[in-house]
Parts: sequence; C-alpha cells; structure tokens
Amino acid sequence: MEFNSDVIVFWIVVINAVIAILYMAVMGIKTKLPYVFQRGFVMLLCPVTGLFCYFFSYLIGLFFRNKDVDYDNLSMDKSRKEFLETVDKEREMEVLPLEEVLTVAVAKDRRRAMLNMLKMDISEKLSLVRKAVENEDSETSHYAAAALTDVFNKFTQQLNEFQVKYDDDRSNQQTNVEFLDAVLRILNSGGLIGVEETKYDYMYINLMENLEKFHPDAITESHYAMMVRALERIGKSKEAEDWAELSLKRQPDSEQSYLNVMYIKYILGKEAEFNEILQKLTKSSISLSQKGLDIVRFWLAK
Repeated sequence: MEFNSDVIVFWIVVINAVIAILYMAVMGIKTKLPYVFQRGFVMLLCPVTGLFCYFFSYLIGLFFRNKDVDYDNLSMDKSRKEFLETVDKEREMEVLPLEEVLTVAVAKDRRRAMLNMLKMDISEKLSLVRKAVENEDSETSHYAAAALTDVFNKFTQQLNEFQVKYDDDRSNQQTNVEFLDAVLRILNSGGLIGVEETKYDYMYINLMENLEKFHPDAITESHYAMMVRALERIGKSKEAEDWAELSLKRQPDSEQSYLNVMYIKYILGKEAEFNEILQKLTKSSISLSQKGLDIVRFWLAK
C-alpha cells in the first residue's frame, strides 16, 4: 500500500495541533500559568520537535523532582535568594530617578516610588513632587498634591511665626536672617510656579532690602544670588544689575559674585561687559567649583 507523503505530513500537523490545543486548554485551566500558552504556541509552530522537547523536559523533571538538594553546600540558599531578589527590586525603585519612574513605570511602581519619597524630607524635592501632580495616574497625582499641600501649610505656618517676630523688631538680625533663609529655601525648592513664585519673590526682596538697611554684613553670597534672580523675574533688571555689582564689590573673592554679574549682563544683552567679567574671573585666583568650571569652559569655547 502506497502512502502519500503530503497526506502523512498533513495528519502529523493536525495531530500535533490537536495535542498542542488540548495541552493549552487542560494545563491552562489546571495551572493558570502563562508559560503553558507559550509552550502551546511553540508546539504549534514547531510540529513534532516542540512536542518532543517538552515531553522529554517533563520526563526529566519527573525523575529528578524529588531529589534532595543540600542547600548548605550552595553559595546562596533558597531563602537568601528570595530575600535578595526582593531587596534588589525595592532598591532599584529607590535608585531610579523619580522623573524616569513617573514617565515609564507602571502605575503600581509610580505609586510605590511616590510613597517612598514622601517618607523622606521632600522640602528639597518639591520640583519633582510638583511634576508628579501632573502625572497621568490619578492616585500618584493625588499623593503628590496632598504632599505639596502639607508642605506648604507647614511652611506658611512657619512664615507666620517669623512674620510676627519680624514685625515686632525689624532691626533684629537673627530674626531677619532666619526669615530670609526660610523664604530662600522655598524659592530654591523648585516647587513654586507663576503667582506663587512671584509672591515669594517680593517677600524675599523686601527682607533683603531690610537686611541691607540694618545689617549689610550679614548678607551671604547665596542671598545675593537669589536677590539678582528674584528682581530679574519680576522685571526689575536694572535693580538686579545693581545688586549683582554690589555683590562683586563686597565679595570680590567669591565665584558666585562673578556669576551673578555674568548672569544679569547676559540677560540684559551686554555682551562686552559680560566678556569683561568672564575674563576677570578666569584671570583671578579664585578656585572654581565644578559648576563654575563648566560655565567658564562653555563660554570660552564660544
């Protein structure tokens, strides 16, 4: 009796397909594991070969399943492995920049990252929290909005306490500096936008003018730097330029003083004066920070 090879191949493919489909149906219902369907598709795509591979894999597992394993002789036992895998995942979520987590992670991971951050002091990370408020995941956005509200409520309460002391005696150096530093922190946090930032810019400027009136020697380079930027933001560029030049006059050995002047000269489009200050900075004996070096190198390469 002759056998048509095409017919044989046809029936092999059919039988293989039936076995693969039955395997996926039975094992899928029984175990509810995703790899069952992956195996089934491999069987469908690789007739006979796929079927035998998994059949022999099953036999090997059947024969060696109950074999005792001496975990004491292994470099990593099961419990330690499970523990480290858990720790690694949590650590990765903490190490990843929050911006990336909020952008590419699934909703559950975004929420976990947000909650982990909220367990810490977020006063220096308000820009990230502000960004999280706009997140597409409503729960992540809710966590961030609640955190921002809580931080600003505490900050407002602190400022109100400073305001009472400040109004009692505006010539008191300690009160003025503490009040000024509190406003400086919130301006540097990156959590303010629009009218919120403008409100604190004006508050900061008034406090700086008062400190200049009574205790000019108490003004630090950080105070000058923010004064220049606050004045420039509210449209008072000429006053910002005056304060930048005042900072350089009083603190000629400060890198920040030069950067203040360069910043406002650039904003005002005074290229010649900008280059003059840049050259003075490069020829000075000031030991530049990494930030200062990057700025100088950038402009010298122009």
